[in-house]
Amino acid sequence: MNSVFSISKLDNINLRKYKITQKALKKDIKKLVDILLNLPELKKSRVFCPEISKVRFEISFCTNETIKKINSKYRSKNKPTDVITFSLFYDDENSFIYRKTADLGQIIISIEKAYEQGEDLRLEILTLIAHGILHLFGFDHLEKKDYDFVVGIQKKVIKEL
Repeated sequence: MNSVFSISKLDNINLRKYKITQKALKKDIKKLVDILLNLPELKKSRVFCPEISKVRFEISFCTNETIKKINSKYRSKNKPTDVITFSLFYDDENSFIYRKTADLGQIIISIEKAYEQGEDLRLEILTLIAHGILHLFGFDHLEKKDYDFVVGIQKKVIKEL
């Protein structure tokens, strides 16, 4: 399976301020996605079916203020969070597969929250992207065993980078 992703900014964020270039980030994300797509543990996701040979998703960066508004509107939590995922493939009745490509949705990451949380911003961002991709693939963490699965996969992928 192949992947296509785009990176956007919802706010005027200067990634260089955080010593991150979009080119290096894209390279890291590509490697992360390749590792994820080849993990046997993910094969139980319905994304892995004969009708799909490519997945597409968007990664957007924003500020704490913007993600707080999104978190309040869609999750009724009036505080900033690190990552929010909007899954089209699983949550949307209108999701579709076109030319064997599944549009999975969007991962929104607060660069400020990621910076606050991690000693290594690059690894923190990649961990949040892995987390978001797992949600796009239909994995959630409402129960302890599911949380352990998601966190275990995140750690495994980051270790392989």
